[in-house]
Amino acid sequence: MISQKRPNTRPFRLSLASVVLLLVIAPGCTDGVHGPTEPTETTATSAEPVIREILAQMDSPPGAPGRRLTLVRYTIAPAAQLAPHIHPGVQVASIVSGTLTYEIVSGTATIHRAIGANGVPARTEALTGPARTTLGLGDAVIEEGQMVHFGSNRTTEPVVISATVITEGSDLSVSVPGTAE
Repeated sequence: MISQKRPNTRPFRLSLASVVLLLVIAPGCTDGVHGPTEPTETTATSAEPVIREILAQMDSPPGAPGRRLTLVRYTIAPAAQLAPHIHPGVQVASIVSGTLTYEIVSGTATIHRAIGANGVPARTEALTGPARTTLGLGDAVIEEGQMVHFGSNRTTEPVVISATVITEGSDLSVSVPGTAE
């Protein structure tokens, strides 16, 4: 009998389980002691190219004192492009609908391609800038520290992204002027 060694998917499964757990519990964790009791209003109108909706926030969550945990939904209109930016912390994002053209100016992102029928990503890759790829339904990306990147919607349908961000302050992202687009 030939046995096949299964890849060690435990670290990814733990990461995925953590994100799912955050998505489930974060909305109920805004008890006024740790953060606002109401979700923050949308920061753009539907006529704007990018809508950022803060669905839940928590200051100093368990395991991350001094940090802010935020659950965000981004909607990127057709033909819209974000400015190059960084996240002062870590963002884990997943494509809910549409196709995002994702560009890294500098640094490295970890990309998990859509989860297959076996419950594991089709593949995981480290993408180092300058580089460009497309992210579709179910693809996820982990962005850390000083990685300069941006996304654009080169399709005729909106792109919807769900993201969990752990930051060192109140800014979810910081524009990086003077970077090539």
